[in-house]
Amino acid sequence: MSLAANALDDPTVQAVLAREHQRAEDDDAQLAAVRPKIEAAKEAGASATEQAAHYPKTVYLAVAPDMGRFLYLTARTTAAQRIVEFGTSFGISTIYFAAAAKEIGGQVIGSELEPSKAARARANLEDAGLAAPVEIRVGDAMETLADVQAPIDLLFLDGWKDLYLPVLQMLEPKLAPGALVLADNIHTFPVELAPYVAFVSRTDGPYRSVVLPFESGLAYSFYEGA
Repeated sequence: MSLAANALDDPTVQAVLAREHQRAEDDDAQLAAVRPKIEAAKEAGASATEQAAHYPKTVYLAVAPDMGRFLYLTARTTAAQRIVEFGTSFGISTIYFAAAAKEIGGQVIGSELEPSKAARARANLEDAGLAAPVEIRVGDAMETLADVQAPIDLLFLDGWKDLYLPVLQMLEPKLAPGALVLADNIHTFPVELAPYVAFVSRTDGPYRSVVLPFESGLAYSFYEGA
């Protein structure tokens, strides 16, 4: 199998990433207007999903460039053939994974609840020339990802926080031995993601985990197998 070289550093890909990362910088201003509602919902005991309902549909909530490149390198160096992404949003992280998939002949399966975001993600992938290895499924991830075929080599969790653990538990039987599970926002949502961190940190469980020091906190878990 011949490999495409340096897909991530292609000028077209870099231009799309620069554009989308720039647009994502508007998140702070957009969230400032709704943050009081989100905090009130949190104090009232709302779930992470219920809190997320207050977020504007135009908010990216995207990975930063340094994490994006890390995701690319992780997928590339492990030669992950099937990458599953929970929480595609506008497709920034998907572009990083797709660049790796293009180089190694792999595939990316993403899930996004909001149809308008999924449409924009597809358009961004087309702009980057990376649409071919990607399938984006629209709807509840507990339904859209339920029939993903085994083996899954890399699972990235970056959607609604109270679904991290259910999505992982649903897909765990399909994880390949040695698969990686990466979960963003461990530092951003420490309370909401505490059950997830506890699950992947059990000494008697099948995962070996560490939280990497990205600003948002990235849980990096190695799945040893059942």
